[in-house]
Amino acid sequence: MESEPFELLSAWPDILEQTIEDYHGLERAAVLIRIGRFHEGEYYLQAHLSSLSYAGRYNYDYITALALLCAIKLQANSLSQAKLVLNELCILDLSDWRVRCLQYQYIIQSGGDVSEILSSEPSAELICNHPQVAFPYIAALISSGKTEKANLILDRLLDSGYKSLETLRFKASILQLVGRSIDAFELLFPLLVRAPRCRFLANQALELAIITRQLQQAIVIARNSLQTYGEHPEFLNNITAIKLLQRQPGYARRSSLLLQAWNSVGDFNSGLTNLICSYEQCGNADWLDHLHPAIWTQPLANEDLSSNLVLHLASTQSSRYKPHLQNLVSAMALRREQYISTLRITPPCNQLSYGDSPMTIVWLSPDFTPHPVSRFLQHYFAASKNSLAHSHMMISLTDHGRLSNLDWFKSTAGLETYNISNKDDNDKISAIRELKADIVIDLAGWTGGNFARGLLEQLAPVQVNYLGYFATSGIPAMDYWLGDLNIFPESTLEWHSELLWRLDRPFLAWQPPSDLPEGQVSVCEPPSGPVRFGSFNHNRKLSDKTLQLWSEILRIVTDSRLVLKANAGSDVVTQEILAHRMRAHGIDPDRVDWLPLTNTSTEHLLQYRHIDIALDPLPNGGCTTTCEALWMGCPVLTLAGDHYVSRMSTAVLLGADIGEWVAETCKDYVELAALRAINISILRQQRDIWRHRIFTSQLGDALGLMTSLEAAFREMKRNKHSAKYP
Repeated sequence: MESEPFELLSAWPDILEQTIEDYHGLERAAVLIRIGRFHEGEYYLQAHLSSLSYAGRYNYDYITALALLCAIKLQANSLSQAKLVLNELCILDLSDWRVRCLQYQYIIQSGGDVSEILSSEPSAELICNHPQVAFPYIAALISSGKTEKANLILDRLLDSGYKSLETLRFKASILQLVGRSIDAFELLFPLLVRAPRCRFLANQALELAIITRQLQQAIVIARNSLQTYGEHPEFLNNITAIKLLQRQPGYARRSSLLLQAWNSVGDFNSGLTNLICSYEQCGNADWLDHLHPAIWTQPLANEDLSSNLVLHLASTQSSRYKPHLQNLVSAMALRREQYISTLRITPPCNQLSYGDSPMTIVWLSPDFTPHPVSRFLQHYFAASKNSLAHSHMMISLTDHGRLSNLDWFKSTAGLETYNISNKDDNDKISAIRELKADIVIDLAGWTGGNFARGLLEQLAPVQVNYLGYFATSGIPAMDYWLGDLNIFPESTLEWHSELLWRLDRPFLAWQPPSDLPEGQVSVCEPPSGPVRFGSFNHNRKLSDKTLQLWSEILRIVTDSRLVLKANAGSDVVTQEILAHRMRAHGIDPDRVDWLPLTNTSTEHLLQYRHIDIALDPLPNGGCTTTCEALWMGCPVLTLAGDHYVSRMSTAVLLGADIGEWVAETCKDYVELAALRAINISILRQQRDIWRHRIFTSQLGDALGLMTSLEAAFREMKRNKHSAKYP
């Protein structure tokens, strides 16, 4: 079987596997490269190069062999060796289309300037004869944000019948860029069978599986990749992300640190975003202050990292929060000013309508899944059916596929839903502005999937920071930060860029509708035996201060136990890290019971039967966990902090008229825990009382909350109008 060897590099690997014995010489070398048997392929090439050199270095076969050798080095990411081979190729025949393909591929893989590639668009005739020549050009278009043109060329190739692995991978990249990540994953996942040793395909599919929360498929891909490539640096960042999703931060930290070791000797994805997540989730949040100086001084060098760092600094009440956030927002604003002439977006509408006509209110979130924020919203709108005074719109920024709960809100009168996840950032901004909303409620802040870039552009005349984030946004275009008198006491000194808006009732409500798990499950039976303190809060909240206070409680209440649920029981590394930290603070790990992660929300809620008294961590306290614990019959002890992030449980407890469980000092926190433990038999007999307290308090009045929110939004608009048109 005779073929142009270089063109075999884009043939389907599964077909080549079946016919490999039909190929010889350079064709066989190309087939071995394509099916991932690089060492054998290089062996063949070296043997042929020795014999071909006698026929002259300008011999076509000699150039072909060198081109294949360069392809091996590029696929192995051995860029320095690829450069040496490429230099010789360029001397021999720079006009050869194969040489140009390799030259441009090297530029892309090495992160070079793609302007040369973009200025050398291949002709339609050349693409027709050698479709591979279009690959680096398409890659350059995608990396430059020119997805429409890239998509046009791809469609021409596909329509002509050229459906190669590369064209489908490019198609998936474009789908991901326009927010259709689930479609991209579903396109790529079946291809893993046809190209089982294509490292680039496996890594792209793995990243998409993580983005779309297809955890089971991600685990399958990761296991196969580890078996095939070992702990290859290109996979380690995604392996870290999977371990974080599996609540295995110890293993996540290991893979992330291994990637840093690789990064010190090669050019690989640094994975710092996942590294700081694994630090924090192992309880090492204090390490964040020692990150490389460039992270603080060059926030846009890695925007995802800088955004993620904002979240972690807020959760620990770090003194670095304000300067880092201001630096990031200023850099983003400056970049906007530099490129504003190229933005293809609808101009902002700052015209505030006057009068009391119904408003349009947009709720903006990337988390329309069983995420706590959307669950709270489900409580509010379920209680407010047919009683909304204004038009409300739920805008989903992320496509969660089967996990999405956006459709649930469609049953509420006066409420519309939109999924704009398939748009790029500029089109998302335009789509939201075209709704001509009076108010935009940002439910994400700086959490994952946030739309800070859009909020900087002013999506509506009034923008509000509410519910989904526990610190100020730092964004000048955000008008209000909405809470209540318990979350924002009059004495608050917490820095904020927005105006504080305090409701005269709890800023949230817990009134589960019957179709949610928490609306169906009954109060748990109490545990037996010694007093069981516990916490279902995430490991990242188990600060040194928290462990120190819990140690004091266990010391005073001598026969008590501590029940924790934060990470997967299979993560032995995390258990060892936490055990070491506990011993350092005087907690005997043998007095700690670890509960397993559960598959369903109902199973999770029923695990409160193992706890008598829930202990709120600090400074990052609970909110959803506090509501859940009370709902399931377990009182919560908290320490009133001086920041939003450390006052969430305080606001919940005071909202439920359970202020007697709020301590004002660390000493009070420990003494109150010991005092409550004395009456453990009474607590166990009265498990129903805490749910009753919610039912009869403002915390349990979701309709009242929505009435207050709508009134607040109306007043915000009036205030903004008065300020603009005095």
